[in-house]
Amino acid sequence: MTDSVRLSKLSVNVFTAPGKAMVGERPKPFGEALGFDPITSTLIFGENDAVLVDAMTTVAEAEALAAWIALHNRNLETIYITHAHFDHFYGLSILLDRFPDARAIATPETLKAMRMSFTPPVERLARRLFPGQVATKLVAPEPYEHDTFTLEGHELRIIKQGRTDSPDSTSLYVPSIGLIVAGDVVYNQCRMYVGETTPESRKNWIADLDGLAALNPSIVVAGHKKPGVPDSPEAIQETKRYLEDFDRTQKVASSDQDLFDRMTALYPDWVANQSWLMFGFPSG
Repeated sequence: MTDSVRLSKLSVNVFTAPGKAMVGERPKPFGEALGFDPITSTLIFGENDAVLVDAMTTVAEAEALAAWIALHNRNLETIYITHAHFDHFYGLSILLDRFPDARAIATPETLKAMRMSFTPPVERLARRLFPGQVATKLVAPEPYEHDTFTLEGHELRIIKQGRTDSPDSTSLYVPSIGLIVAGDVVYNQCRMYVGETTPESRKNWIADLDGLAALNPSIVVAGHKKPGVPDSPEAIQETKRYLEDFDRTQKVASSDQDLFDRMTALYPDWVANQSWLMFGFPSG
């Protein structure tokens, strides 16, 4: 006989917050009015315990997420933050207040990249873009030095991916159920933040996407997705295709608006047709 215990199967559920308005001017005089794309948080849970991936932006989103988590009637052990964009962790204090026994973690590299989001200029910018909607208290996760952690005996594997739409991106892979929670490495029918990328960084991003595809996942949760669409592995290839189309179109476009219009025509059904996603975040 062995001492092994039969593991209960893990389940996954995805919370999607809709796109929201931002206060301010568009960086370019075309595209939709200034706003923010829909965003996801993912709950992975077993019979008793749970792990949350990413923590939303605003107080209202984080409070709604906390109430949704509570409906699952599980002990929230860990909150894992995939990358350093503040839309994925400014809601963290709200969640830790609701679930004080949970630990919030991120890789040391992600945590280092996050530091900018806690500087007065970035915090002021966030509060100006989302007036009255950002938590009074902003907290950072703890650095987590290891490549894996567990949930009810199942391995959750951190995949470090370098520069995608942000520096030091990561995804979380759960081999036992074929799940990848991809953060912003993958988008799902939602226009992508390429405003800080270069041709070289997009090549690296595509290589990271190929690495995720090679895992042959059955479920892929994108950091930003069109509400209601399935969390399909096809999103990996669609993300790659968008990056390749952007590279190709950027070389032949006659102007910024021409580039924007061509990409809009290629992806007419994708949500968040924001010029800042293509040309950079509003600075004020």
